[in-house]
Amino acid sequence: MSAGRWSSNPSATICVVARARMTLLDLYYTAVNVLRLSLVLVGSSIIFVGIMQAALDAGRGVGGIGRVARRIGADAALGLEFFVGATLLNLILNPTWTAVATTALTIVVRQLLTVSLNRSAQ
Repeated sequence: MSAGRWSSNPSATICVVARARMTLLDLYYTAVNVLRLSLVLVGSSIIFVGIMQAALDAGRGVGGIGRVARRIGADAALGLEFFVGATLLNLILNPTWTAVATTALTIVVRQLLTVSLNRSAQ
């Protein structure tokens, strides 16, 4: 397009710039949403694999029941770390009171699990 055409139709130029900004904003939201879903998937996988490994150890008689419980708790705590990250990203994407409550609840559950793990280790 020639320079004269751009200067003769300024509203078309503004429209193109607005579309470019919307496309970048949509790309940003999509990237953050993919990262959020990835964190949920990784956290869920860590918890699932940890529970399965602890169940296999219990079935083979490796360690005691306390060791199996500590292992499940440690894997659940690690998985919840990923959930905390995912809920924080959800709060960025969807800043509502429900998202704030979900984030706070996830953090409280994670902290309670950490405290109980520390007490059982002593």
